[in-house]
Amino acid sequence: MGTSSTTRDPEWLTLTDACRLLGVSPTTVRRWADSGMLRIFHTPGGHRRFSRASLDGMLPTRPVGRPQLIDVGATPGRLARNYRHGGENAPGHMPWVIELDPARRERLRQHGRSIVSALLAALDADDAGHRVELLRVAEDACDSYGRLAACEGLIASSTADVFLRFRTPFLAELGAIARRRELDAVASTALMSDANDALDRLLLATLRGWEAAIANATTPAPIRLDCETKSP
Repeated sequence: MGTSSTTRDPEWLTLTDACRLLGVSPTTVRRWADSGMLRIFHTPGGHRRFSRASLDGMLPTRPVGRPQLIDVGATPGRLARNYRHGGENAPGHMPWVIELDPARRERLRQHGRSIVSALLAALDADDAGHRVELLRVAEDACDSYGRLAACEGLIASSTADVFLRFRTPFLAELGAIARRRELDAVASTALMSDANDALDRLLLATLRGWEAAIANATTPAPIRLDCETKSP
């Protein structure tokens, strides 16, 4: 729209300033103004002034923080399916899982779901204190998982292998989500760094749980503890 005004206002920019702000040519700015996409007024000398607010509205929207992982598809169920798919496609690995009765296998899965849920919640936490609390929940779940692995007769290296088989698809899925949702480089790097740091802590918690179960064992290897009576 063209209205006359002699007011000098920093919210009204010259053509040169408008081009600099938007990074486009004077011809483009004029065309947008003529089509009504930009608010303008004409000075008494006939020069255009462009509304700063309407110019800002033409700029690409900058993301405000990282989107919630659960909102972009990183759900515990999806990650668990990827984990199971990876295990099924790795012949010869973890044959002990196949030998477990359904009840004990479900107990392992429950621990796994608890770990994934707590980890995702921790990665989504904006407050550092809350993130620490949620990571402790995940560490407790990993401690219980390590104890259960010892109960089922796994040695330390096998227990670590189980965890690493979860870690690989978890990070792969986070990376795929970051690419699909076109997270910027800063957000993607921060997400993967936070996830790696958290997973390092969880692996140590898993092994501490295994060591605690072994320390309490009274029978020689292979370890066969009373899994049913151990509190999680």
